[in-house]
Amino acid sequence: MEIEADLIEKERALLSFEVRRSPAKLRSLLSSDFLEIGASGDFFGLDSVLDCLPQESAWSAISQDFEHRRLSSDLIQLFYRVAISRQNGLGTSYSRRTSIWRKEGSDWKMVYNQGTAISPFEVQS
Repeated sequence: MEIEADLIEKERALLSFEVRRSPAKLRSLLSSDFLEIGASGDFFGLDSVLDCLPQESAWSAISQDFEHRRLSSDLIQLFYRVAISRQNGLGTSYSRRTSIWRKEGSDWKMVYNQGTAISPFEVQS
């Protein structure tokens, strides 16, 4: 599998409840120095993510339009869009996201993620 395709698979896994509810699975995908700026503008480190994600309520995410660029031999940046449908009546939110993945030993781990709220877009089915 091409490394970029593998990273897209990992990115999508991070949007799944199977992974988000498991601190062990999150640690396998996120670097110890992970940082995130959410679509709300809030700033999070790994400890905050490990505390919050397993407690999230139900929603579903569709990610699409992936692009990537290699920043160096051990850094790859992904760009994509996400539509998140909340099941508590809050509707759907849309964001453009970027993440940076770094090769750590034999594994690729996310070191940075940022989401920016954007206007609604047509979701591919």
